[in-house]
Amino acid sequence: MQVVSPQKGDHYRTRLTHTIEVSQIARDLARQLKLNEDLCESIALAHDLGHTPFGHAGEEALNQKMKAFEKSFEHNLQSLRIVTELEHRYPDFPGLNLSYEVIEGLQKHTQGFTRPDGSEVIWPSLESQLVDICDEMAYLAADLEDAFRGGYLNWTQLEDNQLCGEVLETFSRTEAGFEFQEPDLSPSRLSHQLLHRLIQQLATDTEQNIKTHKITNQLQALQLSEKIIAFAPDFEKKFLDLKEFLYTNFYERPEVQAHTRRGKQIITDIFDHLLLHATDMPASFQVDEPLEDRICNYIAGMTDRYAIREHERLF
Repeated sequence: MQVVSPQKGDHYRTRLTHTIEVSQIARDLARQLKLNEDLCESIALAHDLGHTPFGHAGEEALNQKMKAFEKSFEHNLQSLRIVTELEHRYPDFPGLNLSYEVIEGLQKHTQGFTRPDGSEVIWPSLESQLVDICDEMAYLAADLEDAFRGGYLNWTQLEDNQLCGEVLETFSRTEAGFEFQEPDLSPSRLSHQLLHRLIQQLATDTEQNIKTHKITNQLQALQLSEKIIAFAPDFEKKFLDLKEFLYTNFYERPEVQAHTRRGKQIITDIFDHLLLHATDMPASFQVDEPLEDRICNYIAGMTDRYAIREHERLF
């Protein structure tokens, strides 16, 4: 799931639909900024492969279970593990045949590192930076729509958020010869217009960042102390306020949290059961690796519905 449990219905975003949206947004912006479109698409398509059932709640549950073995679980690192170790598509090596740039893009570095050519940089590639912020743009716009679909938000609440308010102001203007009034408001229209605004703003601010820092090549951009693919400070504040708005009015709502707590319990129960009954896992997980790692990889690869069915079957 993205935020809303599939038990609530099929008309909400999932990790798959979110991934497609991130990929589309990233390609569009890469074209505008003259970056590598294929690289952006590849990073975007792989960026959430490592996510667990039940979103970040599932991630927290698996991480908690792995702590008992002095290990951890983090979905970005799991995505990297999937494409470099767990997938077996070639006889000569594990993982997929991906370029260094795609693999680097999945790591989401926040500190400096040295590349294979010896150059020291602070940030990963501009394409990786772009996908990272497109990920946030996609889920914020989509989650607003899902929050309305689920009855967690209403139009009046949007007046508390500056960015949403600015987008709503455009709805009453004449567009293409049609006058849009309040009855024309719809969650999907808000999501679309908000995303349009974010894409335009990011392109404009990034181009200004390049001019301000006199960037002429990628390496110069990656050695700066600040990201180049970023909103200007004044708009960044609006963007962060929108995040906070959704946390308060959607992600942390008791109805949403109830499903995630249930998801944590499901993952915990399955993990504990498999520690005692490892043969209940499919044959592909009966390999010569630590049992806790095999269980972790097995559970992380489940969908929400499959995890729920397995829990019902086992308990």
